[in-house]
Amino acid sequence: MDVKIWRMFKRSEWYIAVLLLMFSGASWASTYTLYIKSGNWVVNGSGGATIKVWGFTDAPTAGPIVPGPLLESQEGESVTITVYNQHTLPHNFVVRGITTDQTQIPAGGNRTYVFTTSTAGVYLFSDTINSINREMGLYGAFVVHAAGGINKAWTNGPSFDIERLWVVSDMDKSRWNDIAGAGGTVNTSVYKPNYFMMNGMGGFDAMRAPNTVLQGNVGQVGLVRIVNAGQFDESLHFHANHFQIIDADGARLSSYEPGDTINVKAGTTAMLLYKFYRLGNYPMHVHTAQMETANGVYLNGAATLIVGQ
Repeated sequence: MDVKIWRMFKRSEWYIAVLLLMFSGASWASTYTLYIKSGNWVVNGSGGATIKVWGFTDAPTAGPIVPGPLLESQEGESVTITVYNQHTLPHNFVVRGITTDQTQIPAGGNRTYVFTTSTAGVYLFSDTINSINREMGLYGAFVVHAAGGINKAWTNGPSFDIERLWVVSDMDKSRWNDIAGAGGTVNTSVYKPNYFMMNGMGGFDAMRAPNTVLQGNVGQVGLVRIVNAGQFDESLHFHANHFQIIDADGARLSSYEPGDTINVKAGTTAMLLYKFYRLGNYPMHVHTAQMETANGVYLNGAATLIVGQ
């Protein structure tokens, strides 16, 4: 290859992705297989417990995980997802804002979904038949990256150096999970969650999880994708620095909105940019006291850390 052409090629922001495709065979996965199962999920630390859940997994012989496996694609990519229902009740699979097929998958049945992801962003996937199914753990995040895998929020969008995904959620163990998990009938008129999670973890674990902690060098910019899979709105508060909201539930903001607290409505999403201005460890936590706990024990709810280095 001509040296001048090679230098131009190297300067393009997508050359790394192209090199990976050429020499390692890497590509964005466009085919997924998910299994719906019942099982248990453990919240560690003080106030933690083993909770009966229904959830997704991508391992046919393993139990459910909460949230479900991360699904990813790029703008313009065709995606195929096959869902096997290995639970005793009917369920469905909907990617909010992308798919519209709400057909029930009977116990022992399966269904395949084929669609194109045209718009970069973050999306909630879940069982939408009723509120119980999502509360029990049948939810997860679908991330659509900019075309070419470049570090932009969307094609021609704002750039970032690191990225994090935060899926926040809540569960009412005694009144919903224990009863539904045992085959009983849940009184949906009463919902008093006592477990609040960040990426399926209580705060004790979420403050130590490398893929959850927002960590970067001073001067770097982090892109945070947020999914509220719970039943309650959550106001997430960042210590140390402000951020810029760039997307509110799939609507890209023409003027980025600054702040240190973002209210993410139940069942919606958001994306924001956070620039690391200073060294140190700082908390990121929900601004409702109860939601900062696991069965009343503080600080083991929806919380993690911001680390400037």
